[in-house]
Amino acid sequence: MKLYERDYSKLNEEEIIEWNRVKESEKKGTLFGRINKFREYPKAARHYSTLFPNNYLDIQELKDENYIRGVANEFLNKLEEPNINEQQILDFINNNQHYVIIASIFKLYNFGHHDAYLFKEFPLGTSYRVDYLLVGKGSGGYEFIFIELEKSNKRIFIKSGDLGDTFNKGLRQISSWKRWCENHFLSLRETFDKCRSKHQDLPAEFISSDSTRRHYVVVAGRRTDFEKNKETTYAVRREKKRDEAIELLHYDNLYDFTLKISGNNSY
Repeated sequence: MKLYERDYSKLNEEEIIEWNRVKESEKKGTLFGRINKFREYPKAARHYSTLFPNNYLDIQELKDENYIRGVANEFLNKLEEPNINEQQILDFINNNQHYVIIASIFKLYNFGHHDAYLFKEFPLGTSYRVDYLLVGKGSGGYEFIFIELEKSNKRIFIKSGDLGDTFNKGLRQISSWKRWCENHFLSLRETFDKCRSKHQDLPAEFISSDSTRRHYVVVAGRRTDFEKNKETTYAVRREKKRDEAIELLHYDNLYDFTLKISGNNSY
Protein backbone atom coordinates (compact mmCIF):
# COMPACT_ATOMS: atom_id res chain seq x y z
CA MET A 1 0.00 0.00 0.00
CA LYS A 2 3.03 2.25 0.41
CA LEU A 3 3.11 4.64 -2.56
CA TYR A 4 6.71 5.76 -2.69
CA GLU A 5 10.20 4.25 -2.68
CA ARG A 6 11.25 6.76 -0.04
CA ASP A 7 10.14 6.07 3.53
CA TYR A 8 8.60 9.37 4.63
CA SER A 9 8.10 8.22 8.21
CA LYS A 10 11.73 9.24 8.80
CA LEU A 11 13.64 12.45 8.13
CA ASN A 12 17.37 12.91 7.69
CA GLU A 13 19.33 15.55 9.60
CA GLU A 14 19.34 18.07 6.75
CA GLU A 15 15.56 17.83 6.36
CA ILE A 16 15.03 18.29 10.10
CA ILE A 17 17.22 21.40 10.15
CA GLU A 18 15.38 22.96 7.19
CA TRP A 19 11.98 22.02 8.62
CA ASN A 20 12.84 23.59 11.96
CA ARG A 21 14.03 26.74 10.19
CA VAL A 22 10.70 27.13 8.39
CA LYS A 23 8.69 26.34 11.53
CA GLU A 24 10.64 29.01 13.40
CA SER A 25 9.83 31.55 10.71
CA GLU A 26 6.13 30.74 11.11
CA LYS A 27 6.24 32.46 14.50
CA LYS A 28 7.43 35.76 13.09
CA GLY A 29 6.00 38.60 11.07
CA THR A 30 2.43 38.71 12.32
CA LEU A 31 0.44 40.20 15.19
CA PHE A 32 -2.28 37.60 14.83
CA GLY A 33 -0.51 34.36 15.66
CA ARG A 34 1.45 31.74 13.77
CA ILE A 35 1.75 31.86 9.96
CA ASN A 36 1.16 28.51 8.29
CA LYS A 37 4.05 27.82 5.88
CA PHE A 38 3.32 24.15 5.26
CA ARG A 39 4.00 24.53 1.53
CA GLU A 40 7.52 25.75 2.32
CA TYR A 41 8.41 22.69 4.37
CA PRO A 42 10.85 20.28 2.69
CA LYS A 43 8.87 17.71 0.69
CA ALA A 44 9.82 14.93 3.10
CA ALA A 45 8.66 17.04 6.06
CA ARG A 46 5.30 17.70 4.41
CA HIS A 47 4.77 13.95 4.21
CA TYR A 48 6.23 13.27 7.66
CA SER A 49 3.87 15.73 9.35
CA THR A 50 0.69 14.09 7.99
CA LEU A 51 -1.47 11.24 9.27
CA PHE A 52 -0.21 8.73 6.69
CA PRO A 53 3.26 9.87 5.55
CA ASN A 54 3.77 7.20 2.89
CA ASN A 55 0.29 7.61 1.42
CA TYR A 56 0.00 11.39 1.47
CA LEU A 57 -0.88 13.16 -1.79
CA ASP A 58 1.35 16.22 -1.81
CA ILE A 59 -0.71 19.29 -2.71
CA GLN A 60 2.42 21.15 -3.77
CA GLU A 61 2.73 18.87 -6.81
CA LEU A 62 -0.50 20.32 -8.17
CA LYS A 63 1.33 23.60 -8.78
CA ASP A 64 3.57 21.92 -11.36
CA GLU A 65 1.16 22.38 -14.26
CA ASN A 66 3.59 21.08 -16.89
CA TYR A 67 4.00 17.86 -14.93
CA ILE A 68 0.24 17.40 -14.49
CA ARG A 69 -0.46 18.03 -18.18
CA GLY A 70 2.35 15.64 -19.12
CA VAL A 71 0.89 12.89 -16.93
CA ALA A 72 -2.58 13.43 -18.41
CA ASN A 73 -1.28 13.19 -21.97
CA GLU A 74 0.78 10.09 -21.21
CA PHE A 75 -2.34 8.51 -19.77
CA LEU A 76 -4.42 9.37 -22.83
CA ASN A 77 -1.75 7.87 -25.11
CA LYS A 78 -1.74 4.73 -22.98
CA LEU A 79 -5.49 4.37 -23.34
CA GLU A 80 -5.12 4.48 -27.13
CA GLU A 81 -2.95 1.35 -27.18
CA PRO A 82 -4.79 -1.54 -28.87
CA ASN A 83 -6.26 -4.23 -26.58
CA ILE A 84 -5.06 -2.54 -23.40
CA ASN A 85 -6.51 -4.12 -20.25
CA GLU A 86 -7.12 -2.88 -16.73
CA GLN A 87 -3.98 -4.50 -15.32
CA GLN A 88 -1.83 -2.63 -17.82
CA ILE A 89 -3.53 0.61 -16.82
CA LEU A 90 -2.92 -0.14 -13.13
CA ASP A 91 0.73 -0.93 -13.88
CA PHE A 92 1.10 2.30 -15.84
CA ILE A 93 -0.21 4.37 -12.93
CA ASN A 94 1.64 2.52 -10.17
CA ASN A 95 4.99 1.95 -11.87
CA ASN A 96 5.22 5.60 -12.88
CA GLN A 97 3.73 6.87 -9.61
CA HIS A 98 1.15 8.80 -11.62
CA TYR A 99 -1.21 8.75 -8.65
CA VAL A 100 -2.58 12.16 -9.52
CA ILE A 101 -4.75 10.39 -12.13
CA ILE A 102 -6.65 8.52 -9.42
CA ALA A 103 -6.52 11.41 -6.95
CA SER A 104 -8.31 13.57 -9.51
CA ILE A 105 -11.50 11.66 -8.63
CA PHE A 106 -11.71 13.97 -5.60
CA LYS A 107 -13.10 16.50 -8.13
CA LEU A 108 -16.45 14.76 -7.73
CA TYR A 109 -16.62 15.24 -3.97
CA ASN A 110 -16.55 18.04 -1.40
CA PHE A 111 -13.74 16.52 0.66
CA GLY A 112 -10.05 15.92 0.06
CA HIS A 113 -9.19 19.61 0.08
CA HIS A 114 -8.04 19.60 3.72
CA ASP A 115 -6.05 16.36 3.57
CA ALA A 116 -5.76 13.67 0.89
CA TYR A 117 -4.35 10.14 0.90
CA LEU A 118 -4.20 7.22 -1.51
CA PHE A 119 -3.81 3.51 -0.76
CA LYS A 120 -3.22 1.08 -3.61
CA GLU A 121 -4.24 -2.59 -3.47
CA PHE A 122 -5.99 -1.96 -0.17
CA PRO A 123 -7.03 -5.21 1.55
CA LEU A 124 -10.46 -5.77 3.03
CA GLY A 125 -9.47 -8.54 5.43
CA THR A 126 -8.40 -11.63 3.50
CA SER A 127 -11.47 -11.60 1.27
CA TYR A 128 -11.04 -8.67 -1.10
CA ARG A 129 -8.52 -6.20 -2.43
CA VAL A 130 -9.53 -2.71 -3.56
CA ASP A 131 -7.63 -1.30 -6.56
CA TYR A 132 -7.44 2.11 -4.87
CA LEU A 133 -8.79 3.67 -1.71
CA LEU A 134 -8.87 7.45 -1.54
CA VAL A 135 -9.20 9.01 1.91
CA GLY A 136 -9.99 12.70 2.06
CA LYS A 137 -10.75 15.22 4.75
CA GLY A 138 -13.29 17.99 4.40
CA SER A 139 -15.08 20.25 6.82
CA GLY A 140 -17.10 17.25 8.03
CA GLY A 141 -14.10 15.02 8.64
CA TYR A 142 -12.64 12.09 6.71
CA GLU A 143 -14.48 10.14 4.00
CA PHE A 144 -13.52 7.12 1.91
CA ILE A 145 -13.72 6.36 -1.83
CA PHE A 146 -13.32 2.71 -2.91
CA ILE A 147 -12.27 2.46 -6.58
CA GLU A 148 -12.43 -0.43 -9.04
CA LEU A 149 -10.83 -0.25 -12.50
CA GLU A 150 -12.32 -2.43 -15.22
CA LYS A 151 -11.70 -2.89 -18.95
CA SER A 152 -11.53 0.17 -21.15
CA ASN A 153 -12.67 -1.45 -24.37
CA LYS A 154 -15.02 -4.47 -24.03
CA ARG A 155 -18.78 -4.84 -23.46
CA ILE A 156 -19.23 -1.61 -21.54
CA PHE A 157 -22.92 -1.08 -22.42
CA ILE A 158 -25.41 -3.16 -24.38
CA LYS A 159 -27.31 -1.66 -27.34
CA SER A 160 -30.23 -0.52 -25.17
CA GLY A 161 -27.86 1.66 -23.16
CA ASP A 162 -28.03 -0.57 -20.10
CA LEU A 163 -24.88 -1.76 -18.39
CA GLY A 164 -22.85 -4.46 -20.09
CA ASP A 165 -20.72 -7.23 -18.62
CA THR A 166 -17.77 -4.98 -17.75
CA PHE A 167 -19.68 -2.53 -15.55
CA ASN A 168 -21.75 -5.32 -14.04
CA LYS A 169 -18.59 -7.13 -13.02
CA GLY A 170 -17.38 -3.99 -11.27
CA LEU A 171 -20.75 -3.47 -9.57
CA ARG A 172 -20.74 -7.03 -8.26
CA GLN A 173 -17.32 -6.34 -6.80
CA ILE A 174 -18.58 -3.19 -5.12
CA SER A 175 -21.61 -5.01 -3.70
CA SER A 176 -19.19 -7.44 -2.06
CA TRP A 177 -17.11 -4.56 -0.65
CA LYS A 178 -20.23 -2.90 0.72
CA ARG A 179 -21.36 -6.05 2.52
CA TRP A 180 -17.87 -6.55 3.91
CA CYS A 181 -17.62 -2.96 5.15
CA GLU A 182 -21.04 -3.12 6.81
CA ASN A 183 -19.88 -6.07 8.88
CA HIS A 184 -16.14 -5.54 9.30
CA PHE A 185 -15.21 -1.89 8.74
CA LEU A 186 -13.95 -1.51 12.32
CA SER A 187 -11.37 -4.23 11.67
CA LEU A 188 -9.65 -1.90 9.20
CA ARG A 189 -8.27 0.02 12.15
CA GLU A 190 -5.38 -2.44 12.29
CA THR A 191 -4.56 -1.82 8.62
CA PHE A 192 -4.70 1.94 9.01
CA ASP A 193 -2.62 1.73 12.20
CA LYS A 194 0.21 0.11 10.26
CA CYS A 195 0.31 3.08 7.88
CA ARG A 196 -0.29 6.01 10.21
CA SER A 197 2.28 8.33 11.67
CA LYS A 198 3.44 7.16 15.08
CA HIS A 199 3.04 10.78 16.24
CA GLN A 200 -0.71 10.90 15.56
CA ASP A 201 -3.77 8.93 16.60
CA LEU A 202 -6.42 7.73 14.19
CA PRO A 203 -9.36 10.14 14.03
CA ALA A 204 -12.81 8.90 15.03
CA GLU A 205 -13.90 8.38 11.39
CA PHE A 206 -11.43 5.48 11.10
CA ILE A 207 -12.66 3.65 14.18
CA SER A 208 -16.42 3.94 13.73
CA SER A 209 -18.55 2.55 10.93
CA ASP A 210 -20.57 5.23 9.15
CA SER A 211 -21.79 4.12 5.72
CA THR A 212 -22.53 7.73 4.70
CA ARG A 213 -18.77 8.36 4.68
CA ARG A 214 -18.15 5.55 2.17
CA HIS A 215 -18.35 6.12 -1.58
CA TYR A 216 -17.68 3.84 -4.54
CA VAL A 217 -16.38 4.28 -8.09
CA VAL A 218 -16.20 1.95 -11.07
CA VAL A 219 -14.11 3.11 -14.05
CA ALA A 220 -14.67 1.35 -17.38
CA GLY A 221 -14.82 2.13 -21.07
CA ARG A 222 -14.27 5.34 -22.96
CA ARG A 223 -16.31 8.45 -23.64
CA THR A 224 -17.53 6.99 -26.94
CA ASP A 225 -19.14 4.07 -25.07
CA PHE A 226 -21.18 6.50 -22.97
CA GLU A 227 -22.30 8.46 -26.02
CA LYS A 228 -23.78 5.53 -27.99
CA ASN A 229 -27.15 5.62 -26.24
CA LYS A 230 -26.64 8.78 -24.29
CA GLU A 231 -30.08 9.28 -22.76
CA THR A 232 -30.29 5.83 -21.16
CA THR A 233 -26.61 5.58 -20.30
CA TYR A 234 -26.46 8.81 -18.36
CA ALA A 235 -29.79 8.06 -16.64
CA VAL A 236 -28.32 4.79 -15.35
CA ARG A 237 -25.27 6.70 -14.19
CA ARG A 238 -27.37 9.23 -12.25
CA GLU A 239 -29.45 6.47 -10.65
CA LYS A 240 -26.38 4.63 -9.38
CA LYS A 241 -25.03 7.80 -7.84
CA ARG A 242 -28.34 8.78 -6.25
CA ASP A 243 -29.40 5.37 -4.94
CA GLU A 244 -26.14 3.56 -4.17
CA ALA A 245 -23.39 6.21 -3.81
CA ILE A 246 -21.68 4.66 -6.84
CA GLU A 247 -20.06 6.76 -9.56
CA LEU A 248 -19.79 5.15 -12.99
CA LEU A 249 -16.90 6.78 -14.84
CA HIS A 250 -15.10 6.26 -18.12
CA TYR A 251 -11.34 6.59 -18.49
CA ASP A 252 -11.63 9.87 -20.35
CA ASN A 253 -13.20 11.32 -17.18
CA LEU A 254 -9.92 10.65 -15.39
CA TYR A 255 -8.02 12.44 -18.15
CA ASP A 256 -10.38 15.43 -17.88
CA PHE A 257 -10.24 15.53 -14.07
CA THR A 258 -6.45 15.38 -14.08
CA LEU A 259 -6.26 18.44 -16.32
CA LYS A 260 -8.79 20.27 -14.15
CA ILE A 261 -6.79 19.92 -10.93
CA SER A 262 -3.63 21.29 -12.55
CA GLY A 263 -2.58 24.44 -10.73
CA ASN A 264 -5.13 23.98 -7.92
CA ASN A 265 -4.32 24.70 -4.30
CA SER A 266 -5.69 21.33 -3.16
CA TYR A 267 -7.56 18.29 -4.34
